Amino acid sequence: MGTDNKAHVRLQTLLNVSAAHPRDDDEQNTSAKRVRVSSRPAQAVERATPAREPEIKASVEEPQAADSDEEASEVADAFHAHFGAESADLQGIDTREIAWSSPEHSNLLGGATNVQAPHARIWNAFKRQYGPVSSEDTELVDLVGRYVDLWDAHVTLQRHDRLRSVLAVHAMSHVARTRQRILKDNERLAKAAAAAKADGHEDELPELRDQGFTRPKVLLLTPFRNTAKEWVNRLSVLSTCDQIEQKSRFQSEFSLPPNAVDKLADPQLAGRYPEDHRKTFRGNIDDNFKLGVKLTRKTLKLYSAFFESDVIVASPLGLRLLIEKERESDYLSSIEMLIVDQMDVMLMQNWDHVKFVLERLNAIPKQAHDTDFSRVKPWYLDDQAACLRQSIFLSSFDAPEFRSIFHHLRNVAGRVRTTTTYATDDAAIASVVPGIRQTFHKFECTNAQSDADARLAAFLSKLLPHLQRSAVSATHTMLVIPSYFDFVRVEDHFRKAGTFSYTTLTEYSSNKDVSRARQAFFSGKKGLLLVTERFHFYRRYLIRGARTVVFYAPPEHASYYPELVNAALSQRNDEEDVPDAAEIAVHVLYSKYDLLRLERVVGTSQARRMVVDARTSWRFT
Repeated sequence: MGTDNKAHVRLQTLLNVSAAHPRDDDEQNTSAKRVRVSSRPAQAVERATPAREPEIKASVEEPQAADSDEEASEVADAFHAHFGAESADLQGIDTREIAWSSPEHSNLLGGATNVQAPHARIWNAFKRQYGPVSSEDTELVDLVGRYVDLWDAHVTLQRHDRLRSVLAVHAMSHVARTRQRILKDNERLAKAAAAAKADGHEDELPELRDQGFTRPKVLLLTPFRNTAKEWVNRLSVLSTCDQIEQKSRFQSEFSLPPNAVDKLADPQLAGRYPEDHRKTFRGNIDDNFKLGVKLTRKTLKLYSAFFESDVIVASPLGLRLLIEKERESDYLSSIEMLIVDQMDVMLMQNWDHVKFVLERLNAIPKQAHDTDFSRVKPWYLDDQAACLRQSIFLSSFDAPEFRSIFHHLRNVAGRVRTTTTYATDDAAIASVVPGIRQTFHKFECTNAQSDADARLAAFLSKLLPHLQRSAVSATHTMLVIPSYFDFVRVEDHFRKAGTFSYTTLTEYSSNKDVSRARQAFFSGKKGLLLVTERFHFYRRYLIRGARTVVFYAPPEHASYYPELVNAALSQRNDEEDVPDAAEIAVHVLYSKYDLLRLERVVGTSQARRMVVDARTSWRFT
């Protein structure tokens, strides 16, 4: 841990401590317990290379599931402590940050016992379906069972499916607990009403606060239908319902359309693509969908109306289009659990859609929607639901966009995130063919808002003239631009200059345009090829013919760096002349605001030196 030879995961926990209003001793002790959170990590030690399995060190026992509300202590159980009618006082929150870096599991806050054990019926269904419970499963169940916010920023392909399954247990347990609480209170009210009527005191009924403004409690955001299908299949299995309504319709609409061919399902064709691409794009990759899921005693109803649903599964785009069309988002007012899967994929779509949806969570509804306000929890009425909502984020890497959202969360239970230190041997640069000359050029920038302008100025004034001075780099040069907005500005400059022979490849290019551009560049008819990172994300083509590869900024997906560089040495047939590695040159433009991307490319310690040091040029071979 903490060395360049090993990547490690560090958990940072922010504990929100509230000052309690005066109350009797029992209430005061209960409130104190409600805001104390253990900081056990979802994973203790993990290599940064996705191909390697994480090393897990854990010494905790499998959680004991509670079969019903009666079996769970309302003081010790996080569900009642966190989401009860008399939850922790939310006034005067004091936020402190506690860093965690030890591989040993420890309770940073000491003595916290508020954990929601999985519902026994759902937990048993998980073990029957997915096999024995591992130490990592136990750690994750223990962590999310405290209703802390969690951001796992290093989700590997090997762990992703299991993470989804465990989180599905947590989500279904929360829905089942919520339903049980309301049904139990309905019985209590019915009995109290009958007793009051018999005694002639019909106005003396107990006050039970057990609901929100609307029914939906879990919002699950996924980028594509194929991911949503995997989640809903897990929720269906764990619901243990005898009947699933609209199942055939769901399987039809969330699978490939009739007569559609999935080339990634063909082993021979799929072998041409990396594993992460096959995992992301296999199946239906439509990004416009929304689905309501309703849980009853014996039936799981799919395609239920949102106001009648317990879980909403949607893509950011699908939900945004619906909200803008109907001018209605009240069904998001009482969300108590948010799960955002594959944030790294959403970053390659349109991140504004994610922000649009999250900004509309837990707002006071504009209409009553038949709400029984006598049973609405006080903190909903006080517009403090966002302080109780649990948010769970999954991504394969760290990014400023993710940090911005995560650090604006207000959950009083605290928040935990994983951070990864990349060793040089595990960074993307280690996969580049030896002998290729790689030069990283630093430019100065005073603030993040001016980064785009400073980057364009540095490219036009320094890097582009350098490329044009050489006969080799003036042709057969591929320029990779991560941001589409930067791509538009650079392409606009080339078009207005009128002196550049170039072609482009973007995520919006048709198959015909892609074929034409690739051939023109490979044959030398076009000396410069502009490529967006999103094009490579969606198509994952090997672009041959480049002798100089320029990265306008370090790529978000670090694996794309060696893929695009090494493609210059790939061979289509035996008759092609393949250049030597020494004939290939790579140039990367970066600023201090590219630190997170740079870490994944060159390693954490090296990236920090490159950002802090006064040198403006770094060379590697």
